[in-house]
Amino acid sequence: MEGNKILAKLINTYHFKRDPVFISNNDIFNFFIKNSAIITYNDFLEIKKYFADFLGAHRKCFTEIEKWYNGSDKDTKVSVIDGSFVVPRPRPRMLKEFIEFLRMKRYSPKTFELYVHALKAVNDWCVSNRGNIIDDVTGGEIYEYFKYLINDKKVSSSTIRIHRFAVACYFTKVLNIEIDLTYAEGLKDSKNLPVILSREEIQRVLDAIHNLKHRTMLALMYSSGLRLSELVSLRVRDVNMGELTIHIKEGKGRKDRITVFSDKIRGEIARFMQGKEPGDYLFQSSMGDGRGGHRHLSGRTVQKVLENALKRAGINKKATPHDLRHSFATHLLENGISLRHIQHLLGHKNISTTTIYTSVSNPHIKGIKSPL
Repeated sequence: MEGNKILAKLINTYHFKRDPVFISNNDIFNFFIKNSAIITYNDFLEIKKYFADFLGAHRKCFTEIEKWYNGSDKDTKVSVIDGSFVVPRPRPRMLKEFIEFLRMKRYSPKTFELYVHALKAVNDWCVSNRGNIIDDVTGGEIYEYFKYLINDKKVSSSTIRIHRFAVACYFTKVLNIEIDLTYAEGLKDSKNLPVILSREEIQRVLDAIHNLKHRTMLALMYSSGLRLSELVSLRVRDVNMGELTIHIKEGKGRKDRITVFSDKIRGEIARFMQGKEPGDYLFQSSMGDGRGGHRHLSGRTVQKVLENALKRAGINKKATPHDLRHSFATHLLENGISLRHIQHLLGHKNISTTTIYTSVSNPHIKGIKSPL
């Protein structure tokens, strides 16, 4: 049995303990963590048998490690925290194949992340509430999960759609099992109007920001109608200073588009382009990317900048960076720009998405006074 290379490696790693019987639970945990990429299940069984039968030293850690191998993704990392072995939840058996399918479909990084997270969330619910990974549950149990999302979690219809797609894709495309999810189709979203900041409020927000980079970021979002992900991933080469345009590359739905930005911030934009290579991010983080460059800012940084600016400006609206995009579209509509042009600037696939701004922008209604 000691001819097993992994067992020999374990014993050699702790040779300073003089006798393998003194190799502790934590020693074994750490060994499995550091060598998880090369330890097979058969190696595990031989190590377990060696300790139990040959040394007569039963180790409680083997019970936990067994769970790791049974139903868990073999690439999932494990860890030791405060001397306790932390075992990850079992993952879907064909999670790798699901991920590969999504990659072949060339979904955007954000969409890819949403679908993978959704499948893991469904699987975690199945493990906690049904005692099985998603591969081993029935369609009726999946139905109970969606009831839980709708009735208990009260999630939005868009979240339901993401989870429905993830489940449908995993069962039909990966497991080759037909599953009925028609009950989760056609759910209506509540028609909440977007939060719109007036022109005067936009100016108050910008005036409340003293950091030039932070003020320029929000000004650019508003003047261009950028999504948050588009702002933080914007590179120097995407900005055309001569035409005052921005080339959004592979935005939502992997679509390119051209949008505009204001001449009022031309100088600020030029300042942040100065000294950078075409491929550098326009707004960089102070953290390096490991290749001599800088990472882009996190979306959370931009959110916090706006939150703080709203407070300092005394504006009580719960606005997000995306509401700067809504305000951009609304103000263009009030200026007489056609819905079709606004649709192209925003990158909406369907003009029906753009028509929501007619509900929050109507110059004719603004001129009407109440009869009271």
